[in-house]
Amino acid sequence: MRRALAPTLLRSLPDFEQVADDEYTALLNDFIDETEGLLLLDLTAIVQLARLENVPVMRISDAVRRYKVGITEDPWQKIDKDKIRNAYNIIQRRVKGQYHAVTHLLDIIKRAVTGVGSNKSGRPRGVLFLAGPTGVGKTELAKTVTQLLFGDESAYIRFDMSEFSVEHADQRLIGAPPGYVGYNTGGELTNAIREKPFSVVLFDEIEKAHPQLMDKFLQIIDDGVLTSGRGDRVYFSESLIIFTSNLGIYRLNNEGERVANITPDESFETVQQNVKREIEHYFKLILNRPELFNRIGENIIVFDFIRPEVAEQIFSQMVDNILRGLEKQAITVTIADKAMVTLKSRCLADLSNGGRGIRNQLEIHLINPLSRAIFDQNALPNDAFCITHISYGETGEMTAVQLTRIMESI
Repeated sequence: MRRALAPTLLRSLPDFEQVADDEYTALLNDFIDETEGLLLLDLTAIVQLARLENVPVMRISDAVRRYKVGITEDPWQKIDKDKIRNAYNIIQRRVKGQYHAVTHLLDIIKRAVTGVGSNKSGRPRGVLFLAGPTGVGKTELAKTVTQLLFGDESAYIRFDMSEFSVEHADQRLIGAPPGYVGYNTGGELTNAIREKPFSVVLFDEIEKAHPQLMDKFLQIIDDGVLTSGRGDRVYFSESLIIFTSNLGIYRLNNEGERVANITPDESFETVQQNVKREIEHYFKLILNRPELFNRIGENIIVFDFIRPEVAEQIFSQMVDNILRGLEKQAITVTIADKAMVTLKSRCLADLSNGGRGIRNQLEIHLINPLSRAIFDQNALPNDAFCITHISYGETGEMTAVQLTRIMESI
């Protein structure tokens, strides 16, 4: 029916006569694909909108986008391409290592910007499923990508899926149905996308969501559209969808016990293979949603463990950030080489919790004792200190730092 009506509608646009015969077929097919799921009344409204806003017939896609999400020009074409070209170095400042994950993610962003392989059915510009050990930078990478695209890491729309573990949690996302409390307010997800159609949407720890929500995610990935509780259609065609998950870290053995599925002493290739296998098992056999796994496809990006050489980089950066924070209060603190070696050995002794574990150890062995020592010495602005020694007490005793005041030479 769309194919039958589309030629008449397109001919009604003023500049249709300028369209060459060889361009017409491609134009018609694109218009039909882009209006997948719309009513014939919607097609008429799109052409009227194009006529009102003087959109050329060869750019009827802009009118379709305007009708769906309220944006005429393609926002992905406005992204600074030089920033994307240099993105790997920018991301490496915040997400250490993970070359495979960063490269794969940037490929998807470049695909969204260039339009290579893009479909006309209104699906999201990109779908990413970030998996792997805890504390390796999955959520941090999502924040960094948002910073890259929008200049503000807080501009992404984040949903902690542990809050959506009950049966009717989908009503929070799309809104309550007619007759229920909160019907007029709409859903958190549908309202957010309606206000900011060009956005990064992060669903954190997806495995904690109620299985009923998986049908909504399938609809977003496959059709790029959700119908809110009020009956409004919300389009995700300009969004980048990111799922994070800890699936694949553990598995159930033959006795039903939870055991480690991957270990830090394994190569990245083995880690990647085992994680993907466990994710496939979860979606196909436990959730009984093989279609969702197939839609995600090759966009499952597995993160590696924090290896020792990467851990040293993370440690150094975190220590620098801590000391730099004191400089804002006009207090200078340095760490002697011997004390730094002692601190590093403590903080990097166990890398099973990734960068988050390093941060926790720094809080125990540096931040807490340092703040205690600075307070006890009644430090004032423009004071300078050096940590000359770090001592660790027996079980139950706190870490202490020996803080030496550096006197100014007269």
